[in-house]
Amino acid sequence: MVFEDNFESYKNKIALENTWSTSGKGNITIDTTKGFSGKQSIKFNTGEGFSNHAFINLKSIFPVVENSFGGTFKMYVNEASKDGIHWTFLQASGTVKNKDYTAEVRYGGQHHKQFMANYDTKGVKTDCWQHSNTKIPEKEWFTIKWYFNGNTNTMKLWLNTILIKEITVVNYGEGCVKNELDNKWIFPIFDTLSLGWADYQNGGGQRTVWIDDVVIFN
Repeated sequence: MVFEDNFESYKNKIALENTWSTSGKGNITIDTTKGFSGKQSIKFNTGEGFSNHAFINLKSIFPVVENSFGGTFKMYVNEASKDGIHWTFLQASGTVKNKDYTAEVRYGGQHHKQFMANYDTKGVKTDCWQHSNTKIPEKEWFTIKWYFNGNTNTMKLWLNTILIKEITVVNYGEGCVKNELDNKWIFPIFDTLSLGWADYQNGGGQRTVWIDDVVIFN
């Protein structure tokens, strides 16, 4: 284990930002009404379109050994984004080794509230996907576990200890909207982990999400 946070020690958002930076126009608060293991959790209220996302971002653990890491956290989603809206709740990003572009490795969803793996870049044009048939739970606490290996271009996601095999990605997914990397998912040297919620299109309404008990390991 290289990091853990149960969010019990923070009195307000300013105290939180001593450990996690925040981003997006959405609202991030220390919430005392819904905690998984204690009295507090992080509450995210987000809106339509990416500008209204809300992420907490961690940089202090990087670089990680062998450019690979994983972790777990508890999550509660009041209602996921409706069909057709692309959303993200977990992202790792950085600059691709020996290249002049950045990459983001993401887990979220899109169709019928089902989980999806996503790979996106800035500096070259690519936006790739891998879909599953597993829906994100709503109105209950659940456990997310993930593993990212930047050296082997591998990503995995578990829901409540069950591996969602359909969105395990190694080098290639199902397809890409843009294709300047010949469909390949080339992972970055990770330097930032982001948790929270983002919708990438308008029309999805508002989201209310809680995250608690983050643990990160190599």
